Amino acid sequence: MTLLIAVGGMLVLTGLALGVAVLAGVQPQPRKAPALTSAVEQRQLWRREQLVAIPVGVAAMLATGWVAAGLGAAAVVLIAPAMLHPSAASKRHIARLEALASWTRRLADLLASGAAQTMQDGLARAALTSPPPIGKETGALASRMGPQGLEPALRQFAKEIADPVGDHVAMALIVRARHGGIGLAEVLSALSLDVDEQVRMRRAILSEQTKQVGNIRMILGVTVLVWVLLAIFARSYMAPYNTVAGQVALGVIVAGFALTLGWLRRLSRPVVGARFLQDLVDLPGTAPQLPPTGQVVAR
Repeated sequence: MTLLIAVGGMLVLTGLALGVAVLAGVQPQPRKAPALTSAVEQRQLWRREQLVAIPVGVAAMLATGWVAAGLGAAAVVLIAPAMLHPSAASKRHIARLEALASWTRRLADLLASGAAQTMQDGLARAALTSPPPIGKETGALASRMGPQGLEPALRQFAKEIADPVGDHVAMALIVRARHGGIGLAEVLSALSLDVDEQVRMRRAILSEQTKQVGNIRMILGVTVLVWVLLAIFARSYMAPYNTVAGQVALGVIVAGFALTLGWLRRLSRPVVGARFLQDLVDLPGTAPQLPPTGQVVAR
């Protein structure tokens, strides 16, 4: 009977949380990788999470009479979604790398076979069959080449890809545009093979990470369940937390738990290396003036 009452209480609390989420207009969705998500989208997602976290925190505080419990419940709502679905960002990053490798290989084939007479023609043709994950970026590159020129369009393309892999591809094309020569198709083919190997390694890492996420889910669920059951059915045992000193101690426990979850959440994000292709105006401490034509700084 006690177990049934506990399960019923958990279902009621879950229903209330989902009801608040529906009323707030929140749709469950995986968090995107910070490097691949615009600042506006990040702010919107953060506001939606707050719309759910604040009512849940207030409800937990009123139900238990503990301020620390309310803060802990709000923290779980903010952190748990990304903890429970960390692979979404990694999968999106891998999909973009895979698409970039496919697009680069397609461009190399066009240049090697002679189907594209010039590099601009090859970029325009490759954009027509570009994989969807980078379709927007490759389409923008093809449309910018005429008005802006080839090298500025390639720099902007690398900035939108926001990954060192995109910098490598853009740099190879920029060097060819500046100095001419032969062998571009072979260089692009080699780059696509390197990206394929990186995709393979990232998939292996994601597979191992998924196993750890299962353990984290179990720990998170058991911890929250135990605290809820103690707060409902063991009020005398939890009575010391009703004092000011008890609230401070509970706050320390909740803060440590939240910091641990935040640290694990940070570890679950896909690792994106630092870009090396930068314009002079993008470097810190540089005066906001246009660089000379074709000048690029590698760092």
